[in-house]
Amino acid sequence: MRSTSCSACACSSRTDELNEKSRAAILGIGAKQEGIVRHEPIMPDGRKRNSVRFSIINDEWPGVKAMLLDKLARRAS
Repeated sequence: MRSTSCSACACSSRTDELNEKSRAAILGIGAKQEGIVRHEPIMPDGRKRNSVRFSIINDEWPGVKAMLLDKLARRAS
């Protein structure tokens, strides 16, 4: 198994505020919602997209990792 140690302080992700499936999936892997950045990019169709930002900070990683490994083990059995 590969080592997962690193010196990063956080892992972050973002998705469109309207993308409920992605938001649920990101929360499902243990990330916390940080907030919403309004009108971050303007989309090709002219829509002003709001982006939801998520993160997992290094102090949370051991618990998140254990939860993910448990999910994988249950899926494999």
